[in-house]
Amino acid sequence: MSLPLYKNLSMTVLRALHTLGGSASISDIERASADLLNLTEEERAVIHKGKQTKLHNRLAWTRYYLKMKGYIENIDKNNYMLTEKGIGRIK
Repeated sequence: MSLPLYKNLSMTVLRALHTLGGSASISDIERASADLLNLTEEERAVIHKGKQTKLHNRLAWTRYYLKMKGYIENIDKNNYMLTEKGIGRIK
């Protein structure tokens, strides 16, 4: 499977956060999202630029847009949580 574009990862990130109890660190969201997508270790490790993986980059953009739409919010610099609007989007 090839990695979907960031605009097609929204539901994956929301579901990942939901399965992680509604809030999680960036690395936990990344791991859970990759698991939901059934990505292989090789697909998870594809480099985008420098040392950043393509998965990390696309999920960062996905989180940005989900935050702008009000589906998630930052708890702090490295942690996110679902909002009520985000929980409603999953159901």
